[in-house]
Amino acid sequence: MGVAALLLVAGHETTAHMFSPAVLALLRRPEQLAALRERPERWPEAVEVLLRYLSVAHAGMRRIATEDVEVGGVRIRAGEGVVVALQAANRDPSVFTDPDTLDIGRDAAGHLAFGHGLHQCVGQSLARAELQIGLPALFARLPHLRLTARPEDLGVSTSSIHGVRPLPVAW
Repeated sequence: MGVAALLLVAGHETTAHMFSPAVLALLRRPEQLAALRERPERWPEAVEVLLRYLSVAHAGMRRIATEDVEVGGVRIRAGEGVVVALQAANRDPSVFTDPDTLDIGRDAAGHLAFGHGLHQCVGQSLARAELQIGLPALFARLPHLRLTARPEDLGVSTSSIHGVRPLPVAW
């Protein structure tokens, strides 16, 4: 029961918080949404781009160095702790060209939205499936969806998973 509950919470928590910023990002970039409407088969790749671009998990990956290592000119000694900021890694210009621009046509391979290696989010498959089904269904069902507030007036959640609350829309 514990693993099933963890899977549900891990997949649901990320997805629930990912929907509002993803909808907001696409409503703010109507040309990107139009491209997805023209080619709906691109939704799975678009979800990966949105995961990289939005990086809703802000808790960071905590690791302990097992040996002395140098990263970016900084020496980390064995036994010292390190916190990897996922959102910063996903906006690294040495990995992603023009990282602050939402472009659903880009390759988002290598993003760290769900962690990396052995320490990846156990709910990532569920979260991806929910986003790949839910976002296209939302925009297909409500083709005239639009914001009813200025984006700069919207609030964000204060948990370790980033989201937009509320997201006032009309259709």
